[in-house]
Amino acid sequence: MADIPQDRWTTIEALVDQALDRPAAERADFLRVACGDDVTLRQAAEEWLAACENPSLFPDGQAAVFAAPLLSGSAGRFSDSEPPAPERVGPYRILHELGRGGMGAVFLAERDDGQLDRRVAVKVMRRGADDATLRRRFVDERQILARLEHPHIATLLDGGVTPDGRLYLVMQYVEGVPIDRYCDDLGL
Repeated sequence: MADIPQDRWTTIEALVDQALDRPAAERADFLRVACGDDVTLRQAAEEWLAACENPSLFPDGQAAVFAAPLLSGSAGRFSDSEPPAPERVGPYRILHELGRGGMGAVFLAERDDGQLDRRVAVKVMRRGADDATLRRRFVDERQILARLEHPHIATLLDGGVTPDGRLYLVMQYVEGVPIDRYCDDLGL
């Protein structure tokens, strides 16, 4: 994929989101009309759309090519002065924090209502992230994750809203090394 400036990824993200809201047979025509004469924009949107429709098209490690521009757009928007982790999110008891990103924090948790015995990763949107655009991105992330089925992408299991109004996602917990450390270790 060609190098795309950061500010263009927002446009590409919106185009792909709109395309996914249409029947599969109409998506290519939608992108052709929406992108007009901008061949680079259309090609990037088509590649991303193809990957969303068929996650197996991501060669090993290439998901990061699509994710990096999106993730970097929200980094640094919040201070690190977040309050302590919640004790519970829905039926999940928080065990400890796994990491923080631009939109929220991810916690290791376990369901403790007697229904299931499993550990999960719970991503909770940060306080102060109530900007409509950020909430929309979080909801979009949830919808994209709900459609993805790929052996290298954690499965979305649940989601909701905390009592204080923050959105959350519950995902399959995959034990391993944080992605940034993995990339650093391999020189990626």
